[in-house]
Amino acid sequence: MKILIMKFRNIGDTLLATPLAANLRLAYPKAQIHFACNEGCEAMLEGNANIDKIHIYRRSSAKNSGFLKRIKTELDFLAKLKSEHFDIAINTTEGDRGAYLAFLSGAKTRIGFDRGSFVSRLLTHK
Repeated sequence: MKILIMKFRNIGDTLLATPLAANLRLAYPKAQIHFACNEGCEAMLEGNANIDKIHIYRRSSAKNSGFLKRIKTELDFLAKLKSEHFDIAINTTEGDRGAYLAFLSGAKTRIGFDRGSFVSRLLTHK
């Protein structure tokens, strides 16, 4: 089983999401647990025995480039996640990016916040 945790916020928010990885490790000891975060937040995750792989979203390079470059950055990041074939994707942020990525990653189980919007329909568990 492969599980993806996503936290696209700041470094402190990323730190506060790490107990989820520990609890998932207890519940699914043989699972591969991956964590997706914004560039600059990976320091909070490196060396964490409960996280097998970190996926870094290069937000600053996407934000500071032209429209086409930004689209390419988004599509490349999505392709990287999709290639991992996750069983479960957990969006720990109320933003839409994680819900879209969970859906587009192909994960059968998608967990996140119910914001009462169309995006919430992309989740299997709210």
